[in-house]
Amino acid sequence: MAEKQVFLPPRTTGIALHVLILLVLLAGITLLVIQAFSQPVGWSLILYLLGALALAVLLPIVAYRGYALLHAAYTLERDGLRVRWGLRSEDLPMTEVIWVRQAADLVQPLKLPRFSMPGALLGASHHDELGRVEFIASSAADLVIVSAINKTLILSPQDPEDFTRRFQRVIEMGSLSPIGAHTAVPTAFFNQVFKDRLSRVLIPLGVGLALLLLVATSVMVPFRQMVSLGYDRSGVPLEPVRSSRLLLLPIIGLVFNFFDLITGLFAYRRNETRLIAYLLWGAGILTSVLLLIAVLLLFLV
Repeated sequence: MAEKQVFLPPRTTGIALHVLILLVLLAGITLLVIQAFSQPVGWSLILYLLGALALAVLLPIVAYRGYALLHAAYTLERDGLRVRWGLRSEDLPMTEVIWVRQAADLVQPLKLPRFSMPGALLGASHHDELGRVEFIASSAADLVIVSAINKTLILSPQDPEDFTRRFQRVIEMGSLSPIGAHTAVPTAFFNQVFKDRLSRVLIPLGVGLALLLLVATSVMVPFRQMVSLGYDRSGVPLEPVRSSRLLLLPIIGLVFNFFDLITGLFAYRRNETRLIAYLLWGAGILTSVLLLIAVLLLFLV
């Protein structure tokens, strides 16, 4: 028997669905932004922009779920089971495993967690026989139950029969030096981020300035119908356009802040790249400040 055996969850359907959702979100954001700039200055314009912002918030969530699925794996060793799913990780010593079997053998089917979708069956639910169960799976058709002393995991290897058979064989062989029990969840990571003093300042400040830029621009736009957005090569002001075009600036600011926030969170995971995370969040703040100054100067000139 190989020292380590890696089993992958079904990915094709989940990845395709996540890509489709991302495309729909991007199309929705584009449509709302186009509609916003076709509206006269007023509440309808602001509502369209807020709708686009709401859809933009969903983008990193869907992208993360797709990324997590793409890098998910169940690694079976003689000394334990290692589950990796994005920021979610679970190390289960073999000495704590009681039994393993396919979910299809249950009389009462498992209840999926809330907000489950193909490619992302994540979270917990309750079962009358098993009690609380934790899903780290991608397909409801390939579920395997791993019952341990302190928890019950629901996994979805591509070949549940082979996974169950090999797992049972490992249990029968016994463990020589069990791996250490370890659990890491995304909420714990975010708690770690916001325990950092510098992160606790930079992230809220970046988000706050991006929203301030949006509000300030929306408030000032009605006071001027036309505005020039710059100068040509000879230094002559460009032809004035509708002032609602200035709302492009807060949109640019929000896009940059979202990018800096997400990439900063990825960089923060490792100590050696943590400085890059601080620089990215600081860059988001600087972008919003510069754009806010630009908006004020355009209205003062």
